[in-house]
Amino acid sequence: MTRRLVGQPLPEFERPTAAGAAYRSSDAAGSWLLLVFHRHLM
Repeated sequence: MTRRLVGQPLPEFERPTAAGAAYRSSDAAGSWLLLVFHRHLM
C-alpha cells in the first residue's frame, strides 16, 4: 500500500456509483474529495 499525505496528488481511479455510472477521480479535479473507507463485516 502506498502512503498518501495531505496535499499529494490523488492517483487516478474509477469506481461505480450507486446508480451504476462510472465515477473517476479526475471528475473531482480542482475540488475537495472526501474518501471514506470502512470494513464491511458479514
